Amino acid sequence: MDKQKGQQSGRVNLRLREMNRTLTVLSAPSIIENSLYSLVFLSDTLIVGRLHNEKFLAAAGLSGILTFLVTAPFIALTMAATSIVARSWGEMEQETARKHAGCSIVIAFLMVIVLFFMSAPFSAPILLFLGADPEVVPYGATYLQILLISCVTGLPMMVSNGMLRGTGDTFRPMLITGMMNVVNIVVSIMLAFGIWAPKLGFYGVAWGTVVARTVGIFFSLALLIGPRGLSLQWQHFWPIHKKVLRRIWYLAWPAYIERGMTSVYYMLFMVMVTNLGTTVLAAHQIAMQIENVAIMPAWGLAVATTTITGQAIGAGRPRIAKIAVKKIIAAVSVLMVILCLVFLVFGPQIARLFGATPEVVELAGMATRLSAIELPFLAITFIFIGALRGVGDTRSPMYVAFVSMLLCRLGGVWLLAYHLNMGLAGVWLSTAMDWMVRAVGLGWFFKREAWTVLHQKEKEKFA
Repeated sequence: MDKQKGQQSGRVNLRLREMNRTLTVLSAPSIIENSLYSLVFLSDTLIVGRLHNEKFLAAAGLSGILTFLVTAPFIALTMAATSIVARSWGEMEQETARKHAGCSIVIAFLMVIVLFFMSAPFSAPILLFLGADPEVVPYGATYLQILLISCVTGLPMMVSNGMLRGTGDTFRPMLITGMMNVVNIVVSIMLAFGIWAPKLGFYGVAWGTVVARTVGIFFSLALLIGPRGLSLQWQHFWPIHKKVLRRIWYLAWPAYIERGMTSVYYMLFMVMVTNLGTTVLAAHQIAMQIENVAIMPAWGLAVATTTITGQAIGAGRPRIAKIAVKKIIAAVSVLMVILCLVFLVFGPQIARLFGATPEVVELAGMATRLSAIELPFLAITFIFIGALRGVGDTRSPMYVAFVSMLLCRLGGVWLLAYHLNMGLAGVWLSTAMDWMVRAVGLGWFFKREAWTVLHQKEKEKFA
């Protein structure tokens, strides 16, 4: 019976002559999905900007940082679960994929409940620790607590959608994200400005996220359980088998350390940015949102890379994985160079769309132009990370991130922004150095090809 299901929902087309078509089929929905996902954060920033209060922008930016910290362990879990599902699907071992998928969802819900109760009561103290202006803290603390409510459904959905992509289904997660975006934007505008709804102002934007993510998790879980998804049944969720849990943990712990370490580094980084002043922080937030939109195609291609490299390794075809990565890097490099030119020429004009104060807009435009330096390296980093994690290597990204963020990002900000008094320009030059080093380091790990034997060793370890 499982064999029949495997034939109906088997691996992606790995034939070399069909490579371009396979990459397009996998990457196009992922690019659209990630662009839509970023667009909703951009729209939230635009809505907050239209409230014409830089304290709101700063509060939203700091709240976003803290939700990023909470998200870190779920990103690690998603990486591990997606890698196992992709490789198992490539081997046509769908039942193995289902067992690990069910266990991952249970872990995700247990984790998010614990994290919510650990994080929500301490919203204000954490914002103060980050160096937030005391006038910003009350807005940010309440906004953050509402966002944490949305995480109860949004973070398990991240894991669920990741596993769907591991099977090669990138289209339906895209539809879910598109639907969520519509709900989020419409509800946020209604609640922020009181259109046919109570006027909640700044906090209405956060409640829009809660509503959207609640809708999203319903459809994502329905796909996991349904016959056209992974066809999960009760026995795939409970009881949790020790070997299944151990294999997930084996892949997840390096990613947990990396994400935790990255989160700590990023928090320290943002403390340094915040101490440059509320105006600088607001400008940095705008520039980050602009860059996030630009980099979404690379995120989408990275998702496709994880799926195709994982399934290729599962099918015993590492050469296909290497060819796919080369093709994707070539495509994303061309795209990023074009975006670099757009940012260099139109950076200030793009920043003006956010409707903030003139000083904030001027700084954001400068930062947007500087981001053009890092875009190609940032994109290539994403592709190599997606490739390595797809084949089961979660340790190499950990090693590279540890060195690069410490020396380039934190050390660079200290030197350029503070010691040389370059302010926000020093911040963005430091992040550019960080992404350059990461791209080179991960490229070296991938070129070594030690990853070609990892899958078989992992299977033998947990047989």
